Amino acid sequence: MYRLHPTDNQLIELTETTFADNDIKERQHIEEWIRKSPEVLGEDLLIIGHEYDKFEVNERLDLLALDKDGNVVIIEVKRDTSGSDVDFQALKYASYCARLSQQDILDIYTHYIEMHLEGVDAKQSLLEFLEAEDEDELNAMLNGTQRIIIVGKEFDKRILSVCTWLYENSIDIKCVSIKPYKLNDELIVDTKQIIPPYKLENYYIRKRTEKQKRTIQGDKDVIEFLQAVEESITTQTNYSGRYGGQRNYFKGHKLLGIPWHFVFSYKKDGTALISLESSVSEGTKIIKYIKEKHFEQLKETLGIPIELSEGVKNKDWLRLIAKLNLEVSLPLEERVQEYINVFVKYYNFIQKLKVNHIL
Repeated sequence: MYRLHPTDNQLIELTETTFADNDIKERQHIEEWIRKSPEVLGEDLLIIGHEYDKFEVNERLDLLALDKDGNVVIIEVKRDTSGSDVDFQALKYASYCARLSQQDILDIYTHYIEMHLEGVDAKQSLLEFLEAEDEDELNAMLNGTQRIIIVGKEFDKRILSVCTWLYENSIDIKCVSIKPYKLNDELIVDTKQIIPPYKLENYYIRKRTEKQKRTIQGDKDVIEFLQAVEESITTQTNYSGRYGGQRNYFKGHKLLGIPWHFVFSYKKDGTALISLESSVSEGTKIIKYIKEKHFEQLKETLGIPIELSEGVKNKDWLRLIAKLNLEVSLPLEERVQEYINVFVKYYNFIQKLKVNHIL
């Protein structure tokens, strides 16, 4: 790491140091840094537990978090060197956490809030972080799988070898280095993702996704339908979304520079929804405008029932929903195409409003 000299226009190398030499403690300092600013690990995480020790065995987990998909994330922190058994330790904790129920997670987070936060409702905080509409959706998201993040200044080569093998064999494990540097009397801290290599992470994700298609849990017809919908949307329109293969819905990206997006859902009884959603003021105002000024026109264009729905927990969340009842006895291709035909009409209708400067 380097510092730019303000007048000489040259780089000055910072001196790497150790946490031990600077009296930086694992629990008192490094865990606290991550607890207060989990984004230093390179992703959006919600810390729900610190120094958790309520397992049947007498062991303490450094930090427990949720990612944006509701997966439980075990964070193990080592001050300077990772040691040779931190991988096994983290795997043990992951196995313990695999048995956590939705209520267990809520209880853990409630206890964490009592210790570290003030005036926060645990359930509402989880709903907002995971962007879940109601408690049923929240419960469906929580603890779908477990992930591991190991944090340390240096990693034993044996640990790196094991973690690489685990990652390539569908165990979601990440190693993040955290290194201190001296700048006069200041301590500069740098973080870097080691495993998986940051630039190759998307490659690994694609590779693992292909392997997971064979082991995924869930209703086969729902999965096949939404996978086909994702592919058809990409090939037949300029819109796109990503289906992870674990839920009965998926979200598309932001549309027309407005903070709203389409959501595509399907149930095994043939109920299929296409909804335009937003919980942000700019997006909800436009959804209300369409409901007031263009609702009948949209309904006539799509030829199916349309309704405006508020969020159950979050009243600021609005959905303009188109509902199809697909005949489940029809071949998959016919059901998908019927669904896509409606989406294309919906998508083009919104695009036309934008082109005509109505939005």
